[in-house]
Order: sequence, then structure tokens, then C-alpha cells
Amino acid sequence: MKGTHASRLGPTRAEVLDRLRKLGTAAPLDEIADAVGIHQNTARFHLDALVAAGLVVRDTEHRDAPGRPKVLYRIAPASRDTTFENFAEVMVRHFAGRLEDRAERSVDAGLAWGESLRTELVQLAPDQAPLDRLLQGMTSLGYEPELVLEPAPVLNLRPCPYATIASQDPDVVCQIHLGLMRGILGPDQPWDAVTVQPWVTPNVCRVLLAAHPDASVPSVGDAADA
Repeated sequence: MKGTHASRLGPTRAEVLDRLRKLGTAAPLDEIADAVGIHQNTARFHLDALVAAGLVVRDTEHRDAPGRPKVLYRIAPASRDTTFENFAEVMVRHFAGRLEDRAERSVDAGLAWGESLRTELVQLAPDQAPLDRLLQGMTSLGYEPELVLEPAPVLNLRPCPYATIASQDPDVVCQIHLGLMRGILGPDQPWDAVTVQPWVTPNVCRVLLAAHPDASVPSVGDAADA
């Protein structure tokens, strides 16, 4: 999912926005609900919230044939994303940028964010494995995560919705994301996000993962199914 706004959405709402974006055109409620795999009333609830947030535009179908025109939904102009990104850049530069312990504070802020997201993810899928939950959480935030367990466990993230800001101050943005992933994983489970390696390629950041000594590490086949 692309765009900075995805970071503020829960998983289901983010998926609704992502599916609508992938459709590439205005779509009716039933088509969007079917694409996401949710009830139309649930889809309407999330679409109304996205319209209120300025991320989606509600239109009425233009038709010459008799019958009630359908309500259509489409992605709002991308200029809104730029506005939010500019605001976030100012926050990073002028607030976190002046703190000596900004890296630690950034991890703590990300941890709180991740814990909040984990609560929602656990409610949706209580039995979901920690790494599966991490993949789903990062997908909902605009990434296309790739889990690789051999020769060493890593999570490759692409693209970065915050690339512009992170390139100017990775100490803040990358550490926020490190805390975020630790929060999504949560306590009392076998995995830890150790560090973020920004831009191991021009489009990929890499997260080094570590299993606790007594953890049962899944096979590569299991990871491919995640």
C-alpha cells in the first residue's frame, strides 16, 4: 500500500484503501466489499471514514438508462499525501532533531504505536503467529514486506512511505519503525526486531530479526506461506 496516510489506518481500513487504489478507477460499494472480502456494511463504514479523512471521494454514477445511479468511490488526489509528508518532515526536523536521546525516544514512540496496532491485529486474528502478524501489520502501513529466514532471518521492506523524511534523518524515522515492529511482535513470543538497515538497495530497507535461544524457528516453506 502506498502513501503516508496508510500509517494512520488500521489494517482493515488500510486494505479497503489499498484495494480501491489497485482498482484504478471509481468503483461501487459491492465491488470494493468483494475485493476486500468483507460485508458491504463493513465496507461502507470504512469508506465513509476514508471520505471524512479526505482519502477517498464519493461520486454518483452518471447514467442515461433508467434506474437509481450507483454511489461510486475513488481515491482522492495525491496532493493530500504531500501535505501530510511536509507536516511530518517539519515535526521530525524541529522537534526530534534537537534531542540528544532522540534515537531512544524514537524507539519508544514506535513501540507505543506498534502496541496499539498489535491490539487491533490480535482482535482480528487472535491465533495469528507473531511473524505473520508482523507481515500483516507492515503491509497495512504501506510496505510490501518479504520475510527471508535463511541464511539469517531478515525482513525486507519496500517501498518506504517515509523515504523523503528518512533520507534526511534516518536516526528518527528508522528508529521509530524499529520500535513499531517490536510493538507489533509484542512480548512473550520468540522473535525480536534487532536493527533496521536503511537502503541496502535503492528501494529496500532490511530489518534484522533474531529468534530467542529457545524459539522454534519455522522453515523457509512456512515463511513462504506467511
